Amino acid sequence: MKGALCWPLCVLAALCCLSAEAAGILKLSRTEMTLAPGKPAGELWAENVGDSPLYLDVTQQLVANPGQTPERLVPVGDVPQPGLLVTPDRLALAPGQKYRVSLKELHELSETQVWRVTFRPRERIIVDAGQTEGAPMPLIVSVGYGVVIYQLMSAGR
Repeated sequence: MKGALCWPLCVLAALCCLSAEAAGILKLSRTEMTLAPGKPAGELWAENVGDSPLYLDVTQQLVANPGQTPERLVPVGDVPQPGLLVTPDRLALAPGQKYRVSLKELHELSETQVWRVTFRPRERIIVDAGQTEGAPMPLIVSVGYGVVIYQLMSAGR
């Protein structure tokens, strides 16, 4: 009896695995970096370890009040004189592809800046609730992978 019940369950589990959708999976080389003046910047790599293409939006924001809650984030385009530029702002990675994200220090700083760089996959996740009464409510899931970059001020200041 046990064997008769086990066999159909194993077949069902195998079919579920085969019908699962492929997904791109993001892996970042680091989650925290420190950039010191006069020293070479470390490397930041984004890698797709999944089995389908991965399309990413990359946002760079200055943490205006480091160490306080809630954080006040300012988009890099709204910062009068940003000390750091992270490129690209969009990225497409094939399965197994690895990409070096460019970190460009623009000038010496008079005070330390803390940056938050977020990588968000551009995915549409559809949730089917089955039979519902009334208008269905959309469910949007947005997962971001973040890196905190500490850009230290010049020692002579």
